[in-house]
Amino acid sequence: TMTDNTHRNSLFWPVILIGAGCILLLRNLGYLPDFSWAALLNLWPVALIVLGLDLLFGRKSPWVGGLIGLLTIGAVIAFLYFSPALGIKAPAEVKTEVISEPLGNTTSVEYFIDTAAQPVSVQALPKSTDLFKATILTPGQVFLSVAGDAHKTVQLSTRSNPNTWLNFINNPQRLYWDIALNPAVPSAINLNGASGALNLDLRGIMLTDLQTTLGSGSSQFILPVTDAPYDVNVQSGSGAVTLNLPENTELALAINSGSGAVTVEIPHSAAVRIEVLSSGSGGVRIPNEYHVVGLNNGAASGSWQSSNFEGAEKSIIIRVVGRGSGSLTFRVK
Repeated sequence: TMTDNTHRNSLFWPVILIGAGCILLLRNLGYLPDFSWAALLNLWPVALIVLGLDLLFGRKSPWVGGLIGLLTIGAVIAFLYFSPALGIKAPAEVKTEVISEPLGNTTSVEYFIDTAAQPVSVQALPKSTDLFKATILTPGQVFLSVAGDAHKTVQLSTRSNPNTWLNFINNPQRLYWDIALNPAVPSAINLNGASGALNLDLRGIMLTDLQTTLGSGSSQFILPVTDAPYDVNVQSGSGAVTLNLPENTELALAINSGSGAVTVEIPHSAAVRIEVLSSGSGGVRIPNEYHVVGLNNGAASGSWQSSNFEGAEKSIIIRVVGRGSGSLTFRVK
């Protein structure tokens, strides 16, 4: 039909595609200033107006559709060219922040780390006179607060524009956090995860407490061997979580799982008791060699322990205090 032919022959979208390519070329050649894709997305109401005009007039004549496309491209070029004069900022530059804190007379420390979308790694700091050292590659602003003398409180976070998910276009570098902690100082860690992957290899660190609230990013924890007992609290989200437990260490692990799968790797020689105190829709897998101490609500909750748990000098007690839809797997390695 005639309507179908005019629809097929409309010049609006070909002109828009050609114009978008010209805009990117002009930017790469330096004729247009760097611009933020987020700023362009803020103009989405204009896109609705343009599409409406094309529906009203562009379908009647291919040339009218082409003219609407040309005017749209011209308006975008003018907006980008005059954006600095209009006070519209260029996209944030990715910068590398290297921060540290002298050890001084620190006898203990508590860390509060709020992560973002970037992957985060935490490990022991090689022999150093620093309490910690962090290298952060981010388009946002890094916030560091250190308080106290012998007992220090360290807060570390970043703040980014809400639209920084588009920075992978403006800044294609790999963003990350790399944090190293002095292993000789008793350390409590409070970690808030987000969408970035977390990799905490805490071997060698004198851990006294670990509290985590996790998000959609995957998380892996390797817990340290210590002389003193410590507590670990894991509240997981939609991201998968893997916990590697230590040998010859007394600890209490509390798990409140979400929709992501949680896997707990247990050393073969560890004396372990698992207490599932909450029911949920996700499945629970207990090692076959652990014997049942008690069951509640059928097999939905109960207690299991290893054969060497009774009378063990150092033991690991795992309590599942909340369960979501994600599976829980306890595996002896």
